[in-house]
Amino acid sequence: MKFVSYKHSLILGDNHIVTKQFIVIKSSDGSLHFTNFHRYVKSSLKIKSITDDGNKRFSYVIKFLNYSFGEKGITSLDHLTLDMVKDFLMNYGLGTLPGDSKHRKKSTVKICINTVLDFLTLYLKERKGKAILCPSDLYEITTFTNKRGRLIKRKEPKFDVYVDDSQTEQAIFRDMPNVAFEMLFAHIAEYHKDLLMVVALGAFVGLRPSEACNVRREDSPLGAGVLFHQSEGETFKVEIDLRKEMSLRSDLRPTGRIKKKRMQVVPYIFLEIFLEVYNDYMSYLEGKKYEKDYGPLNLNKRGKALTYDVYYQRFRSIIREEMIPLYLKSDNAEVVFFGQLLQEHNISPHIFRHWYTTQLVLSGVSEISELMSARGDKSPDSAWVYLQNKGEIAKQYEQVNNGVFAYMSWRADDLFGKGGKA
Repeated sequence: MKFVSYKHSLILGDNHIVTKQFIVIKSSDGSLHFTNFHRYVKSSLKIKSITDDGNKRFSYVIKFLNYSFGEKGITSLDHLTLDMVKDFLMNYGLGTLPGDSKHRKKSTVKICINTVLDFLTLYLKERKGKAILCPSDLYEITTFTNKRGRLIKRKEPKFDVYVDDSQTEQAIFRDMPNVAFEMLFAHIAEYHKDLLMVVALGAFVGLRPSEACNVRREDSPLGAGVLFHQSEGETFKVEIDLRKEMSLRSDLRPTGRIKKKRMQVVPYIFLEIFLEVYNDYMSYLEGKKYEKDYGPLNLNKRGKALTYDVYYQRFRSIIREEMIPLYLKSDNAEVVFFGQLLQEHNISPHIFRHWYTTQLVLSGVSEISELMSARGDKSPDSAWVYLQNKGEIAKQYEQVNNGVFAYMSWRADDLFGKGGKA
């Protein structure tokens, strides 16, 4: 058995969604047993939309519970000891928990520490006199003044937590060479056409995978999700409407979270290929059933809106089962090396957003505000990393050329044969 999250959603007027998240025990037979641990997970939001991935604090707490009950063998949090808490946070910081495959940033470890301490504070206060621990065993309260001159209280653990982030700083530079990207995109266009648009929204618009799953069709009754601006019959601008998270399924299943609500413009260097891919994808959708009351752009095989969870799992399967063998058989040494890396490291659909960003930087985007806008960032931190390391990126990526690669030329070859005509 293991602890997992469970979400229950209700739809209100104007398609607004209220989501409540619980922590449940999932048995080996798939049955769920509810706990009351959700009561101790602090949240800044009381109302969430169905497309919200949920309060991320839950993921840290669930990892902690699985370690305490699974690895340490306790049967109640009342039996938790200081050493158990220290061991969990130490292993989390070093990236050595069961199932860990990568190092973590210091900022991520800090969030986990704060989350676990907040969780235990609420639990232990309620269980005073019954639990072995009390909050004062775990931390001390310190105060400091922030940049705005406000006095802030902070929990400081009474023990050290070490972080091995030695491999995180340059991690973005080993991701995906252009040749490997072209192979992957062409493979999806040919064998997984239902994923073509959700991939294009990441690679050519920079949407987060969860945001791409929340995009509506042009004719959606909930409002156009893709807007085309034309002059004299030519499209000169395309926008993706991410201003509001909406329920896109009749069964109320979450599709994907919008991290920053906005109108996202397709960059000019990707406009041509985006239009080509979009038209190809919409031709593929002709005659296929979908939930017209919602008008989702990306569909699963049953005609409902594609969820981020399904997209993630299918992407991972495509990489493991189909792309790695193709990469390893390539006559390009760079592609073979990339395939070897994939045998040792996992990647997610987020890699398309990374690839998109590198192409923008290499094409001449040099202002942090411009890159933030193109990425839909709330803070400058991520954009700054790319701009700060432009030279290093240029060493490992070919310059963007004529809108990436000749997608329609490839499609023509695929459909009619090289040198052939319709």
